[in-house]
Amino acid sequence: LGIRCSRPYAYEDSTAAFLELVCDEVALALRNARSYEAIEDQRRRLEVVNSVGRRLASSLDRWSIMRTLREELSANLTFDGFILAAITQTAEGPVAEGYQYVGGVEEVVPPVALAVTGPSREAYETGKPVLVRKSPWARTLEGKELEREVWTVAQGAAVFVSGPPSDNRRVSKSFVWVPVLSGDRITAMLSLQSYTEDAFDDWHVKLLQDVAAHVSLALANADHFAQAQTERARLEALHLLEMGVASAADERQLAEAVFAVVGDYLGATHMVLGYVDVAGLVAGFAAAHGEPSTPIGPVAIENAPFFRRMIEGGTDVVEAVAHEPADLGGPIGSYLFSRSPSHVAWAPITQNDRVVAGLAVMRNDGAKFQATHLKLLESAMPVVGIALRTMRLHHANELALAQSVRIQELAALAGHELMSVVANIADQARTMLECAGAVCWAFDTEGRVTATRGSGDAAAEEVLAWAGLNADDRVAPAGIVSGTAHDYAWNMVPLWYGDRLVGAIGAVHASTLVPEPSAAALDFARHAAVAIENARLVAETRGRIRTLEAVAAFAELTPTEPDRARAEMGRLVNRALAGSQGELWLLEDGELVRRSDNGDTLPRVPVTDSAQLLRALTSAAGARRLRALLDLLGATPDAFAIPIQVEGRLAGLLVARITSGGAETRRLAAVLAGQAAVLLGQLELVDALDRERRMMNAILRHSPVGVMLEDAAGRIVYANPEIEAIYSLQASEMPGRKPDEVYAAAGAIPGEDGEADGTIELRMRDPDRTVHVRRVVIPGLEGEPAGVLTLHEDVTVQRQALEAKDLMLRAIGHEVRSPAAAMKNTLAGIMQWDETIDTLGRRTLLQEAYESSDRLLSLVESQLIIAKLETRHFEPTPGPVDLASALPGVIAVLNHRYAERTEAVQVNIPDNLPPAFCEPAHLAQVLTNLIGNALEYASSSVQVEARQVQRGWLEVTVADNGQGLPAGTLDTVFEKTGPAGRSRSQGGLGLGLYLCRLVVERSFGGRIWVAASDKRGTTFRFTVPARIRT
Repeated sequence: LGIRCSRPYAYEDSTAAFLELVCDEVALALRNARSYEAIEDQRRRLEVVNSVGRRLASSLDRWSIMRTLREELSANLTFDGFILAAITQTAEGPVAEGYQYVGGVEEVVPPVALAVTGPSREAYETGKPVLVRKSPWARTLEGKELEREVWTVAQGAAVFVSGPPSDNRRVSKSFVWVPVLSGDRITAMLSLQSYTEDAFDDWHVKLLQDVAAHVSLALANADHFAQAQTERARLEALHLLEMGVASAADERQLAEAVFAVVGDYLGATHMVLGYVDVAGLVAGFAAAHGEPSTPIGPVAIENAPFFRRMIEGGTDVVEAVAHEPADLGGPIGSYLFSRSPSHVAWAPITQNDRVVAGLAVMRNDGAKFQATHLKLLESAMPVVGIALRTMRLHHANELALAQSVRIQELAALAGHELMSVVANIADQARTMLECAGAVCWAFDTEGRVTATRGSGDAAAEEVLAWAGLNADDRVAPAGIVSGTAHDYAWNMVPLWYGDRLVGAIGAVHASTLVPEPSAAALDFARHAAVAIENARLVAETRGRIRTLEAVAAFAELTPTEPDRARAEMGRLVNRALAGSQGELWLLEDGELVRRSDNGDTLPRVPVTDSAQLLRALTSAAGARRLRALLDLLGATPDAFAIPIQVEGRLAGLLVARITSGGAETRRLAAVLAGQAAVLLGQLELVDALDRERRMMNAILRHSPVGVMLEDAAGRIVYANPEIEAIYSLQASEMPGRKPDEVYAAAGAIPGEDGEADGTIELRMRDPDRTVHVRRVVIPGLEGEPAGVLTLHEDVTVQRQALEAKDLMLRAIGHEVRSPAAAMKNTLAGIMQWDETIDTLGRRTLLQEAYESSDRLLSLVESQLIIAKLETRHFEPTPGPVDLASALPGVIAVLNHRYAERTEAVQVNIPDNLPPAFCEPAHLAQVLTNLIGNALEYASSSVQVEARQVQRGWLEVTVADNGQGLPAGTLDTVFEKTGPAGRSRSQGGLGLGLYLCRLVVERSFGGRIWVAASDKRGTTFRFTVPARIRT
């Protein structure tokens, strides 16, 4: 404390004494103030320390400790950064790693060796706090290009630049480091950082020292909690592993259970479980984390160098497996080290102090496994080993049980079909041999393959060829044959029944390592051979039974029903050869027709020369022709055909496949073909007899002569339809009756003349009928009585025709004689009295001779027209005919016969009537006959009219006023035997209306009828085509 004044001698001793008193008071006040300030600093420090301590008591991990320290210290202190670094001892020395808070950002600081640091190393080595008020490294480091998120090492210091990316790169200029002691061991470091100088003092040091005690306790608690959590997680993972392993049914499920737990707990990216299987081979499974597992191997142990090196290395867990170049030569090492792992660990699995398996885990994400991870592996491997051993024991028990079941199943196959037996053996062999594919072959007594079935990989079908047993001259092996081919390892197990090879089992494996079948496989092979031989015997027995059944069924077919017999033949063949897809092809009308089980007859294959085809099929070189024919028939490549011959001719083919029991199939097919040939021969014979029968029936049915067959007892056994027509009795009712009974029922009476030349004449009334019966004795067959054939002929029409012909000849003779005699007499008179006859008399005589010749000519022409129309040998030449113009010519012709009487003919033809279209001479003939008849009967006029009745037809009417026709003659007026007119005395024969009917019906195509006939006269009408112009 001092005073000064500008005046000299201003102070006295009293002033000094006063100042001394004042100084004493000031000193006392300063001491009081400093004591208070210390107390206040201590209070504030203790408050901060207590607050931190309370918060740290509930912090269970380092991150929460860091956050608690940052929040409490920032609330009471001013600083730019805070660091909590845990110290870990390594082989290279202590390493610091932890957390820092800079610029409002909390982050993890990567590890850094304390050897490259400055003040923190000093604090660690001395165990005392280090306070740096002015950093000597700040100016040096700020001049450098500092990278973020990495350690920058300078001489005597290391800096980790962090904070927001937008901030400038700044270096702390003052800081304090305080060690955290756990007993006498430094476990962590605390640090406050500031970008300004002299930001911290001893108070801050003491504060951090007090806080360090709480941090030490909190870190210890956090470590204990972390260890407890880690142990809990390890135990939980081990429990999950035990549960997954316990539920695994095979090695794949076991591996996937281990991979799931280990991958999640360790964070492994890839895992491999390798083991030595029952065959002494290295196998296993590998998988990336979260992906399905894939099998490895099996391979020989010498081909798995990594696995061999690991199991030879001991029974301890290898924390870090070093890579050796030879490891890439095996499946496990190649899987691991080809993925550039950052850490590989190996956990062996032992049984009886011998390594039999192991788990390899790896990470290729740059991270490494922790000690706790490896501790889980060490704890888990015994569990996996027990599960693997239990699984193998269970598998061995299953194999033994499966072997027993297989043997029982093979024994139960007795009586089954060969194909079913072979298929069952193939399925069982695949599971027993644990192979990728298996095939079973069955051989017949001649060594041919009769049945084949496979299971799994189809490559197993090549084993027979690889073993050299697919040739006909093969040498059967006595034992198992093994080898490799096309990236497969294969085994061929012969099946011997006694001294005969009845089959073989072929197996292929997924690798080229050849496994040797076990004793159980040989025992299975013996029982399989027995099953195949039993099936062959059963098939042979059943085949013989089917053969007998087929022969019996063929014998029951009736050859009298050809269509049904052919259809039944097809059904019998289909059923008898159902297992071989048997088909029956019959040669019908130059085509091979398939007869199927459902009666279908399609498809059809044409055959141009059956004899040449038969020669080609039966010749020694006909195999190619037969194969071409089978392809044409749509048969399978393994089909065969047997020609069916009837009397040396090709009648069909029997086609079937070579399936199980090929020899039996061929034998049965040959028997069926022979039976079909016999039946087809019978069918041909029956068909020939049936054709003859049908021909005879047709002859008898259409015969104009009645045929009646009598047996030796004189009773009727057959009567044809003509018999029914003759006697007006049902022919079906005649068998069993005697002929006399039939004659009596029909009213037939033998004629009075008796028999003439063995012919009996029967006469019947109502209607009148005459029948001639001629008897012919038919000699009987050997040992059978003779029969009698009677021929019945209705001669009534012939009799009437003869009578009509006789009458006609007499009438024609009479009619021709009359005009001929008249002409002769007239001409004789002219010649005799020529000189005395005047001109008028001579003309009259000549007129009479002309009329007589005209009547004679008309008679001849009418007969010619009738003859032509009756025999239908006449082809008319139609043409247009005008009725109005044709009628005057007709009347002029009639005028020679009827003279002035023709004046009574009255013609009424409309002007617009279309012309007729017919033969002109025929129309004139019809009009002449009808008008002439009318003039014969008419007492006054004769009406001739015509009209168009419908499009294309004219109706002509000729009516008279005579007495009409007799009532009994209306039905026969147009018949040839109808009544003659009154012109008989003038040369008429009564054929005019008959001629009109023939002309109208056969030349015109129309019709003629009596429209009316009574006492007022008779009206005739006929139709004729009209010429219609369009």
